[in-house]
Amino acid sequence: MKTYILQLIQKSGLLSELQSDTIYGHFCWRLKERLGDEKLTEFISLYKNEKPVFILSDGLLQFNGEVRFPRPYIFSKPEIKETKAEKVLEFVKRKANKERNYLTITELNSFLNSGEVIIEEKSEAEQSKRSGKRKIPLVTDALRVSVQIDRNTFGSSEGRLFSYNPKYTREDVSYVVLIKVIDDLTYKSFECESILKEVFKVGFGKKKSSGYGQFNVGEIREFNSFIEPEDANAFMVLGNYLPDESDEITPMGYEINTKYGILGEEYSQSENPFKNPIVFLTAGSCFKTNSTKKFFGKISDEGKISPAKKEVVQFGMPFTLNIKLS
Repeated sequence: MKTYILQLIQKSGLLSELQSDTIYGHFCWRLKERLGDEKLTEFISLYKNEKPVFILSDGLLQFNGEVRFPRPYIFSKPEIKETKAEKVLEFVKRKANKERNYLTITELNSFLNSGEVIIEEKSEAEQSKRSGKRKIPLVTDALRVSVQIDRNTFGSSEGRLFSYNPKYTREDVSYVVLIKVIDDLTYKSFECESILKEVFKVGFGKKKSSGYGQFNVGEIREFNSFIEPEDANAFMVLGNYLPDESDEITPMGYEINTKYGILGEEYSQSENPFKNPIVFLTAGSCFKTNSTKKFFGKISDEGKISPAKKEVVQFGMPFTLNIKLS
């Protein structure tokens, strides 16, 4: 297996989160468009039969050439201090560490091999305080307003004013998506690299037909910075995760996200375009396991996601990293 990284530089505002299951969904639409229904059915069946072609992470931020990884939902117990001064210093240190919701690659590799989160570098907020400079967020929201046009009068429709908040990154910030290729031959036969790039060139998420969610797409290059333990007994997810019975997991720390999705592309014009609510375990969640699988998670069963389109499924096989717990 090889790990790759895809860099994405925003061309327009983003109205949908770059979450792994949503990226899979966009990929499937583009695959169907290029290779047809039969190839799409074949691709999905591989995941159903636990033979995934590749697995994906959520979109992660990259700043100054450093990828920011989600902080694991694991917190160490505070050390017992004797004096009041030591207790205060310990409290201040832990408070500062909690301000960091991400890990650097060095901190992440340390965690993977020890099971402990140790923050080595100061957060950007702390650095800004020390330098006296105002912190500029890496991602900001903007307010946009649109009005529906009445096709009869060609004027504004009464009571049809809408507002939305696209996200924009700073000029020195980009997104990256991690890709772990499990079956290289099948990956190439399905033209996966080209289709993944097309997903972000065409547009991602809400209002992509209006120009939102478009990216300048970089090359997919190999990423060899992870140092995973060989004798792992746990794992961390970097995307939305649906546990499978064969994963044999015991939760260590996790967060959930309940999604109320809408069908995409031409399916959005269905009589009932709304998906059933689905609960994911999110990036940063960690689990002990007795399994020796190279991937974790599952694809949802047909008929459980959409009342209108029984063939619709949801991908819950995210990018994972192995952890060694002492």
